[in-house]
Amino acid sequence: MIKSLAKLLLARRFAELKRRVDFYSSVHSADQIRAIQLDRFNQSWKRCIETIPFYREWRKNYRLPGEIQALDDIDEFPILTKKIISEQSDLIAQSPGKKWNTLTGGTSGLSTAFPMGDSDADAAWVNTHVGRAWNSLQPGDRLFMIWGHSHLFSGPGAGFKQFKRKLKDKLNNIKRVSAYNLDESRLEAIASELLKDRPAYVIGYGSCLGQLCGYLRTQGRTLIGAEVKRVVNTSETLEESKAAVISSIFGCPVINEYGMAEAGVLGYSSGSLYPIRVFWNDYVVRSIDRRLIVTTIGRRCFPLINYDPEDLSSDVTPESGSITSITNLQGKVRDIFEIEDLHGNKHEVSVIIFDHIFKQIESLALLHYELTEKGDILIKYTSNSGKLNHDQLRDHFGSEMKKEGIEIDKSRVGFDWLELPLQTTAGKRVTLTGNRE
Repeated sequence: MIKSLAKLLLARRFAELKRRVDFYSSVHSADQIRAIQLDRFNQSWKRCIETIPFYREWRKNYRLPGEIQALDDIDEFPILTKKIISEQSDLIAQSPGKKWNTLTGGTSGLSTAFPMGDSDADAAWVNTHVGRAWNSLQPGDRLFMIWGHSHLFSGPGAGFKQFKRKLKDKLNNIKRVSAYNLDESRLEAIASELLKDRPAYVIGYGSCLGQLCGYLRTQGRTLIGAEVKRVVNTSETLEESKAAVISSIFGCPVINEYGMAEAGVLGYSSGSLYPIRVFWNDYVVRSIDRRLIVTTIGRRCFPLINYDPEDLSSDVTPESGSITSITNLQGKVRDIFEIEDLHGNKHEVSVIIFDHIFKQIESLALLHYELTEKGDILIKYTSNSGKLNHDQLRDHFGSEMKKEGIEIDKSRVGFDWLELPLQTTAGKRVTLTGNRE
């Protein structure tokens, strides 16, 4: 019944999904791929400089051509970064077709708003389901998500957003559980729900999946009885050794969904973590100094041209072409750590919850979390408007953590304003520092 209703409501998307699956099966030649990407880039770039204010200025400032002759020419374009997009947000907000903004969590850089429209939603749905089709998963198959509930922390209108999310999940046959609080009681509940729900596939952050499976492994238990076909790692880099543990607990392959909020889902692996097949009809992926550089060539509200998502890989760009298969990836890894509540109880939590709580405060830019030897939490931040009211931040943090069933001692939470963010040698945000014992 649910599958039939989904097909009725999404008939256009289902037709495009079938066409796209057939398309990727029929085109294999590197010359064909290169020609298609070149043509689609020039079409996208033409629209950029004709209709998008930011790119009109971009072309003028850097004296960029009206079209390119080879994919290599993209390397001559300036590197677009999240910092630039954040600084030019007012101009970028004028992009035609914008209906909403999607926010990144700031785990590896600035928390930034990206303009989105109907074309972005359509492309994301189709590409995601192409990748799942490569793994024998179909739209409407039961999905169990161990996920971050950022919509809970969106202030006014949160109730309506939750209602919409629940309705969409119902129509799409999705069961969603929180990825934030990962203490033993919550892990036990998730394991029980999985065995009862028996989904076709499970999607979650690698760190959360690893925490769940590590817990079950120590007890000699598995989730094989749930008969899951695939476990999908998303939003994080997952080590092969950890994937092997997850695979043994679920009794099925672990695969990668590679993407980001600002660009969408770029690719999927099939039957294993790697290689990740890039959706080359919508993305040109090249590398510079081991950093993957992404250019969107599909129909998008705000195309990304020569964009640096700060993901590292040893994959080398082929001559006069693009990377169509990613064989390794060092991306955004979120930490799991232990905190103590007001009553002295220990809770395993993911750093994702901190990001989602604070990213709705627009003036906050970068966040860093330090655990002291005494177990106190020090939250360091940079801000677009200088030092903020720490009492208000502390109250906000306490009330939102309580929603996840964790009542914290607010006196043990401190804030420290930084003029400059803390970074690793690779230029990524230092997420968590201090005592980890």
